[in-house]
Order: sequence, then structure tokens, then C-alpha cells
Amino acid sequence: MRKSQKRIILGETYGSITVLSVSKAASTHNMKTYLCKCEKCKNMFEYDGSQIIKYQDQGCPQCREALRNEDRIKKTNSYSGAVYGNLKIIKFDHFGKNNVPVVQCECLKCGNFCYIPLARIKCGQASQCSECAKKNLAMGKEIMSISYVENTNIIQIHGERSTNKNSTTGVTGVSYYSKLGKYRAYIFFKGKQYHLGIYLNMEDAIRARKSAEKEVFGNFLKWYQETYPEQWERIQKSQEKKHSR
Repeated sequence: MRKSQKRIILGETYGSITVLSVSKAASTHNMKTYLCKCEKCKNMFEYDGSQIIKYQDQGCPQCREALRNEDRIKKTNSYSGAVYGNLKIIKFDHFGKNNVPVVQCECLKCGNFCYIPLARIKCGQASQCSECAKKNLAMGKEIMSISYVENTNIIQIHGERSTNKNSTTGVTGVSYYSKLGKYRAYIFFKGKQYHLGIYLNMEDAIRARKSAEKEVFGNFLKWYQETYPEQWERIQKSQEKKHSR
């Protein structure tokens, strides 16, 4: 026996663990285990010698699990009163699937109470109750349906256009033409791509693209506003609401 190793004595109580008998003798591959009694909950269980010493203040596996859960509940309740998006965390409610903490929340949009895993709230996956989320999804689908006209997305050409991740310049509608060592400007409209010219400087290519946006997109937006005034008003309101969040 190593000097630092404590000898386990049958009948002795270590903290909240009483050693009753040897459960399994030591072998080449297994350590000696002992039948023990937890003085906290009176359950019978098996530990090896190192576990008896290590967990003597915590007790049996069930008591250890209860202590861990108490600590997790305490940490979860430390988020009480915090607001994430439109959700205000009230308190811990229960452990859900995969034993994750679920909290009671108040949805600040509709006033309803809901129950959501804390991890989903913290990482931004949940920012409102499920009923509000369903309403927003339905509204979003409706807005998208009225904003797509003649193979053109009104929202996309009216707002900020995203840059393709494979872009060689980081500017929408401008690419580097490696064969000539120059820059090419282009624009997509009504499902087709239109060539705007080849330029020595990227700044000139960007100006050509911006000019085409003003001319092509501007006229189309004006036509849409005049032709579909109600739809345009709804799109405007949805975009304003989106940016105000």
C-alpha cells in the first residue's frame, strides 16, 4: 500500500459513508470495492477505496447527483430577471431532455409565460415564445411572397445586398478578372446577369455598379411602389420593424 493511500477499515464511517463489507476482492484488472451505506439517505451502494475517501462528504451517487443539481439550479436562477430579446427569465422550472435546465420565461411581446431550455436562450436560438415565433414565421413567408415580382426580390434590391462568400473583391457586383488583371462590373436583374464593363481600377468598377443600381433598381422600385402601393407599405413596415429590434 502506498504511503499516501489510506486504508479502509470495515465498520468504519468516513464522513457520511459507512463501510459494511468487501463487495469484490481486488484483481489484476479491478480494484477492491466495498458495500457501503449512505448516512444521508440510508441507501446501499458500492464504492472503491478512493471513492470512499473522495466522496465521504457528499455521500452515495444519488446524493452526489442531488448536490450537483442543486448547484445547477442555483446557477440557473442567477439569470432570473435577465432579458434576452423579448424573453424575460423568471426562474428555473425543471430539467428537460438530456437533463438540461428549463426556465420559466415571460414573453415581453405578448405577455404569455413559456418554458424554454436556458441554453437555447443564451445562444440566441430563442428570443420569443413559440406562438410569437409562429406568427413571425407566417408573416415573413407572406412578406416574401408579395416581395418577389418578375424574378426580382424587392427586399433584396431595396435593402443591403449580401456579398457572395466567394467574391474576389468583397464588393457585390464587382469581380477581379485575373486574365486581364482588371475588374469586371455586372448586375443581376429579373433573373439575368448584365455585363457593365471591364475597368482598370476597382473604384471605377464600383462606380459603374452603383450607377446601374440607381438606374435599374431605382426605376423598378418606383414602378413597384406605384403598381403595388399596399404591398410596398407592408414591406416597408416589416423592414422598419426588423431593423428596430
